Amino acid sequence: MIKTKPNNQQLTLKPVISRGDRQHFMRLPQQLYADDDHYVQPLNQELNHVLCGRNAWSKHAELQAWLAWRGNQLVGRISAQRDQLHTDPQIGQFGFLEAIDDADVFKALLDTAAKWLSSRGATSLQGPFDPSINAQTGLLIDGFDTPPYIMMGHAPSYYQTRYLEYGLQPVQELLAYIMDIRFVVPKVMNRLARQYRSKFRIRQPDWSQRAQEMETMRNIFNDAWQDNWGFVPYSKAEFQELGKNLKMLIKPGWAHIVEYEDRPIAFIVLLPNINSIIQDLRGKLFPFGILKLLWRLKFQKIKTGRVPLMGVLREFHGTPLAGAVSFLMIEQLQIYSVSSGVTHAELSWILKDNKGMRDILEAISGYPYKRYHVYAKDI
Repeated sequence: MIKTKPNNQQLTLKPVISRGDRQHFMRLPQQLYADDDHYVQPLNQELNHVLCGRNAWSKHAELQAWLAWRGNQLVGRISAQRDQLHTDPQIGQFGFLEAIDDADVFKALLDTAAKWLSSRGATSLQGPFDPSINAQTGLLIDGFDTPPYIMMGHAPSYYQTRYLEYGLQPVQELLAYIMDIRFVVPKVMNRLARQYRSKFRIRQPDWSQRAQEMETMRNIFNDAWQDNWGFVPYSKAEFQELGKNLKMLIKPGWAHIVEYEDRPIAFIVLLPNINSIIQDLRGKLFPFGILKLLWRLKFQKIKTGRVPLMGVLREFHGTPLAGAVSFLMIEQLQIYSVSSGVTHAELSWILKDNKGMRDILEAISGYPYKRYHVYAKDI
């Protein structure tokens, strides 16, 4: 944890502009979480692309980031962003908020983000999103005693207090489920699977046709999730970029597409939880981190994985067929991941009010072990 200096030193917020600013922005968590054994620094490369506006998301969104300094000591950071694909143009979002345990620092950071968003027509401040709902979402409020899985957040417990002090209120609760991948299939699900199994074709993506397969999954995802809270569709460029970034992580048998009556209706993807092998890299891939990561991916057994992407076409929602499809996809992952040495998988995030998916997960040994809140405030 950063040792703070006297509060009488001037607090200054500066926009992130230069390469040096970006380096400070990315390094701050290493100082804040120095005494937290459960924190895992995400790889900096993607964050650097966000800050530079060099990723596909930046083609339809605007982001500005700031650093908070007290004297010559870095004490906080934040971003504010507007997404043209968001269904409500009055909602502005904040993200990447990290700061010392100081109400004045949190207020200055959030005030700055709110002012920038208000000047662009936003009337509501919502977050955290790092940088969007399709990336790292929500503030951890329960489950501090275990490390985060890949592409999931971690935070000190005092963040929640500082959010509430500022007037931010929870507007949505997200759950991360953990499950023993070696679960015993319940009889009721076996019966459901037998009833529908012959109607489906479950196949692995043909990665020699990566662009086409990624577009198939994007179309399913955007259709399946369009009625969900906070939905923002993936652009074609975004999903293709996601596939490119994750291609070295997806193992054979860890992604499946389900076809019904000769058309794709569902898909699922499991990623190895690389957070279990990158903590010592401190976010750095270069110059030697990439070599360490590639070696570990090849020779170290990763015993945990996360399902970040899953969807069933909306027309089947609420039907027994959707339940059967969801279970059969998870069952396929069980077959391949157990053979790879995986013992546990996280399915995240799940909306608290998504009873259908929660019932399926809880029937096969899953339980919510981390909770996240998304907050909002009128500005």
